Amino acid sequence: MNMVTALAITVGVVFAVWIKLSQTIGLGFWYVGVFGWAAYMAAGGGVTGLRKAIPSGVLGMALVAAAEMVALVSGRMELEWLLLAAASFIIVLLSRFSIFSFIPAAFAGAAVIGAGGPVGIFDAVTNTKLGIAFVLGTFVGYITDLVAKAITKKA
Repeated sequence: MNMVTALAITVGVVFAVWIKLSQTIGLGFWYVGVFGWAAYMAAGGGVTGLRKAIPSGVLGMALVAAAEMVALVSGRMELEWLLLAAASFIIVLLSRFSIFSFIPAAFAGAAVIGAGGPVGIFDAVTNTKLGIAFVLGTFVGYITDLVAKAITKKA
């Protein structure tokens, strides 16, 4: 069996399990896990994919959360766009460091938190679940990768 077929089968099965599991454990945000999964795959997979996707994704989440919080706490929501621009600037600037070098994951993380809007920043429980779903999604990608490679070796 070739790698694409093995990966297709594995992704189909693991995707279904991921959706059911995330709903069962009350995480609910299976689709955010798919962002993490995609970031993992785009980063090249393997342990390197985990090392690139997780820290960069969490950085994006943290910087957008900080920007939204500053806008809200300062009472200057009209500056939100500038604060978010500053967050994106910092994301790219920090990509000089290898731990934060995968910009697509950072922007995916930024979008995950930014989707809640400025008021969503105060929902710590939901934001924590979003972060967990993103990180777990990278590990789901890793598991899928391992299983697909194992199937390919046996065939």
